[in-house]
Amino acid sequence: MNARRGHPSRSSHSSGSSKWADARDMDAAAPATVASIDNGRLLAFHVLQQSQQTERFLQDLFSAADRTHRLSPRERGLAVDLANGVMRRRATLDVVLKSRISRPQESIEPDLWLLLQLGAYQLLFARTPRHAAVNETVELCRQLNRSRWTRFSNGVLRGIERLLCDDDSSAPAADSVPLSRGQFRRLQESIFPDPREHREAYLAAAFSLPAPLLTAWRQRFSDEQLLAVCFHSISPPATCLRVNPLKSNVERLSEQLRGCGCEVQIGQTDGSLWVSHSGRVDELPGFGDGAWSVQDESAMAAARLLQPIPGERILDLCAAPGGKTTHLAELSGDQASIVACDVTESRLARVTDNAARLGLNSISTFLLDKEDSNPPLHDFDAVLVDVPCSNTGVLNRRPEARWRFSTESVQELTEIQLKLLHRAAAAVNPDGRIVYSTCSMEPRENEDVVRQFLQTDTNFQLLSEQFHVSGCPADGGYQALISCTKPGTPAGK
Repeated sequence: MNARRGHPSRSSHSSGSSKWADARDMDAAAPATVASIDNGRLLAFHVLQQSQQTERFLQDLFSAADRTHRLSPRERGLAVDLANGVMRRRATLDVVLKSRISRPQESIEPDLWLLLQLGAYQLLFARTPRHAAVNETVELCRQLNRSRWTRFSNGVLRGIERLLCDDDSSAPAADSVPLSRGQFRRLQESIFPDPREHREAYLAAAFSLPAPLLTAWRQRFSDEQLLAVCFHSISPPATCLRVNPLKSNVERLSEQLRGCGCEVQIGQTDGSLWVSHSGRVDELPGFGDGAWSVQDESAMAAARLLQPIPGERILDLCAAPGGKTTHLAELSGDQASIVACDVTESRLARVTDNAARLGLNSISTFLLDKEDSNPPLHDFDAVLVDVPCSNTGVLNRRPEARWRFSTESVQELTEIQLKLLHRAAAAVNPDGRIVYSTCSMEPRENEDVVRQFLQTDTNFQLLSEQFHVSGCPADGGYQALISCTKPGTPAGK
């Protein structure tokens, strides 16, 4: 350990140099391979390793792993919690690890660093007993055929274990790491920037958030709101169900869920239920019967703002995986004609599958051409355009999104968003309406895009906007209702 202000010397973190010797000269070693996955920690390591190598989303990697590795619901649930947790808290874990290790991270094998992140996460944030977090992580070295990592890993994790205090606090501090819902865990040392002097630097390190995003948020949110948003970004997402009124109702589904041991709370949006459970969500009562879908209340606001009517012709321009599409069908009593679009057949297949499970017959699909070379869609009474975005309102659900955020990436997204909004405008009839929707909280992707669109197309006007701040109380996002005022024949004719 490098001796520096606020940090003990190297000797205070190690009982001897032998614990660190096994980690030397490993830079050229081949990546650790997972030949057989028979427990949740191995699966979590495998999925995180694949994510680093391919930049695929964790959810997709778990789906692929499910086809070849059959774990018990408990072990798979452990893997999902660990992998998402490490991805969500990566920067914080790195700060903690670097405070216990004297060597630079670049001199340590990436797979070994990943294994240490898994162990550190369990010590800091999981319900795993401390001795089990250390022992199981060390055992993981052997399961990966990396026995030479065991002493080094044991030394680092024992150092983290000694760093922990048993008492919590309720305010940010250089010696405190955020847990959830306004709680902070005290540490034996100050390893974070002092939030009184370096507020943004503390929040970036302690909440694992990109500095540019925090700079933008501090300009828009009060300190109380900002902390709520930060805590929401690191909290494992709660499960919100949207009841399918064609198959069930809130009262009946609540009774079924409570009957299998779930804690159920009725949401603020009609037809929504918040459920606390363990295990796979698709094993809850009513899933196979199409009685419900998983959807956050802020996401439900998009279809509700569009207010679909039976008999209308409705376009969902960016439909996959179909959550908002099927909501439109349910709200219209499955009596509208809904065209769901996306740019890949595999994504459209998910829309079809979801509609079939929910027993909805009013949805058809249309494969869009990314280059706009296929015939234009037109003659729609209403259009929902739920655009690709930075996902800053749902960082808890999409943990990879925080590491993909940048000013440049947002600029690229706004160009796509504006293009899609213009495409929606070309598809709607005179006197029709559009709902523009994102799960971002960034004005550049939200109201700025809408206003730029309105400046260039004077045949439309803004009727209303909905802003959702994450953690207050649900996910973050934005919706705008835009009406068409152009006279004459329908667009596209």
